[in-house]
Amino acid sequence: MKQTPKMSQASSPNNKLINTLLLKSKSPSQYTIQSPAVSPTQVSLPKAFYPHKNSSIDLTKLATLMKQQKVKQSSSEGSKDSMTQLIAKARAIAMSAKTPSGPIHIRNDSAQVRKVNKESEVISPKATDAKQINKAAFTFEYVIGIGGFGKVWRVKRTGQQFAMKEMSKALVITKKSVNSVMNERMLLSQLKHTFLINMYYAFQDRENLYLVMDYMCGGDLRFHIGRMRRFNEEQTKFFVASIFIGLEYLHINNIIHRDIKPENLVLDEKGFVHITDLGIARVMKQENSSDTSGTPGYMAPEVMCRQNHTFAVDYYALGVIAYEFMLGRRPYVGRSRQEIRDQILARQVQIKASEVPPNWSVEAVDFVNRLLQRKPASRLGFNGGHEIKLHPWFKNFPWSKLQNRELKAPFVPNPSDDNFDQRQIVIEDEENAELIAQNIQLLRDPNAQQQFAGYEYQSNNEKIFVFDQSKQS
Repeated sequence: MKQTPKMSQASSPNNKLINTLLLKSKSPSQYTIQSPAVSPTQVSLPKAFYPHKNSSIDLTKLATLMKQQKVKQSSSEGSKDSMTQLIAKARAIAMSAKTPSGPIHIRNDSAQVRKVNKESEVISPKATDAKQINKAAFTFEYVIGIGGFGKVWRVKRTGQQFAMKEMSKALVITKKSVNSVMNERMLLSQLKHTFLINMYYAFQDRENLYLVMDYMCGGDLRFHIGRMRRFNEEQTKFFVASIFIGLEYLHINNIIHRDIKPENLVLDEKGFVHITDLGIARVMKQENSSDTSGTPGYMAPEVMCRQNHTFAVDYYALGVIAYEFMLGRRPYVGRSRQEIRDQILARQVQIKASEVPPNWSVEAVDFVNRLLQRKPASRLGFNGGHEIKLHPWFKNFPWSKLQNRELKAPFVPNPSDDNFDQRQIVIEDEENAELIAQNIQLLRDPNAQQQFAGYEYQSNNEKIFVFDQSKQS
């Protein structure tokens, strides 16, 4: 009977650490040592081993220490004790070299290490975790959208479909939007709801940030309003109610979305609406007059005029969308933010009886007009979301059934269609590629990379929305 071979002395974990610490060639390149919490006070070391505060380990003196300890390659119990004491001392030295803002380092000067680390990435410590997911874990199928910072892919992992937002760090930095993308990642990690686009993973590499979220095959409402020109009252009411449920959840969690528009409202295969893009969403606070980002055509007057604002700005945007679905145009249009602002200040838009399309109710017109009030205090929803639900247009509306997805949507996207404009994707992708090429050198600066530290995220929850692949060709 064969005996199980014993681990050689040279390959034991302790001797591996010793061999690492005894590397003779030193360079400015650094290795990270993961050491257990051993306090320097637990062992007595001469002061000479600490050249100065927060310095790297002096390997020459460490080697001397090892010689002084006379550690021998032996299996005797006494040698094991000596080895244990030596390892404790080595780790104590490592602990003494820990800096307040970074990991523990030792210096290594070998040419090979210098070559390997020539263009090392500066990423958050969490990203170095062996369990941290990366893009190699996904099968990339095709691009389904283009954003301001890059592409949105349809991807697959473990039999499930996801949407992966791939954002160029160079574009994010160039457009001064680091706070925006970090803010979105932070908010998404704290939110989960049926009528939101939920996040499951976030990670990064040297050039890009990645957000992995719910995949919706139905396309966004901008695509559909472009095709349909208008929606009927039943369809509009269903859309508005679905958007409201998502907003109600955000508001309960003290978050203002601030960029509700058709591009950020995505349909699933059954026609339910999901809110996406929390890049400029903010936690509600009393003083927020400086938060003026948004899309001019959907931006509330108080935001446009740099005033403090509340959740009512989202209800104003909801009114703009309902107006657009009813009449096929926005209430205020212009070539610039200033033109739209001037129009808002000049007049209060109200839907006139002569403008109302056939088969639309008076209650629907009143609902939209009250959402579009320029003065926040006069706007429907200013005193709370309950005002929306209590409006006559939603009398006897089955809110609970909608919340539980038990209603049949009056507009269901065609499952055989792509539900996105491939031509627009090509145009915008070329524009982004040109900007990236012009600004990619920004990423060579370690400080630029450090701006994205802590971006990684991995959800422990199962998917809230599961895409039915059986309906896809």
